[in-house]
Amino acid sequence: MSEPIRIELPTMYGMQSVNTYLFLEPEPVLVDCGEKSKASWEALQAALSVQNLAIKDIKKIIITHAHVDHIGMAGQIVEESGAEVWVNEHCYDWAVHTKDMWAKRMKMMEKHILGDMPPDGDGDKFKQMLFGFMNAVMDAWDVLPKEKVHTYPIDGTLNIGGTDWQVIYAPGHTNMQTCFYQKEKKWLIGADMLLKITATPVIEFTLEDSSKREKGLAAMLASYQKISDLEIETVFPGHYEPFNDHRRLIASQVRRIHMRKESTLELIKGGKNRFYELFDVLYTNRMNMPGMSMLRGYLDLLIDENKIEEQIVDGYNFYQLV
Repeated sequence: MSEPIRIELPTMYGMQSVNTYLFLEPEPVLVDCGEKSKASWEALQAALSVQNLAIKDIKKIIITHAHVDHIGMAGQIVEESGAEVWVNEHCYDWAVHTKDMWAKRMKMMEKHILGDMPPDGDGDKFKQMLFGFMNAVMDAWDVLPKEKVHTYPIDGTLNIGGTDWQVIYAPGHTNMQTCFYQKEKKWLIGADMLLKITATPVIEFTLEDSSKREKGLAAMLASYQKISDLEIETVFPGHYEPFNDHRRLIASQVRRIHMRKESTLELIKGGKNRFYELFDVLYTNRMNMPGMSMLRGYLDLLIDENKIEEQIVDGYNFYQLV
């Protein structure tokens, strides 16, 4: 079996590009497919032409997780090729009820995040940013026709490129993320689980209750351990170049997470008790969503370790030592 062919596609996010992986045998299959844009479409066409293929030749698209930069262009590819789309069971509603799922996520984010905003109008700015981001996402993400969408279990196997890959459920970046592990070759298609920079746990609702917020960073630490236990020679990530030595990367990123968590605790000990006060020290941009997600994760870890507690004071979240 040949290595998956990495194809870089442009993305709206600040990560240079997003990867899709092409398998040629026994039929042309893509793992992830980028977001919907003219530039992405042209880049995919150009990469396929190198293999003497066109988009109409794609038979199947397998999605690691339902984020716009990994699934957004699937609908356009299906329209051109008639390809089947395979998603894990947690991604199905995102694939076929995309707008409804985004509306639920927006409602949850308003409920849980506005209490972290400073009382100076930045809450309104945050809501404007949130709705602007949602509109940009929806422009780059086609809802998929139900008859073309199939599900795979999060604890099963998938045949990709003529051989079986183990499906590895790896929540953290998102609670619907899966990776694919080929044991004989020691290859991992890593989605956004392992990147050369620490992946951000997105702010999302739990799988059980759309009104509750997922503790993404805690889940990511558990997934790091799961992936670290695998024998892997090459990781094919969702962004950036393939790499080796996954355990060294994991150890480095886990150390940094705990270091930042302890820095957050020291700031609280020093009297920084509001989210926005902590953010102003740890990050430079109050409207930085990745930073907000990470800080929320550090606070979750400290609460779970019974080092701090969260209260509502004057309508805003307040963090203090236990």
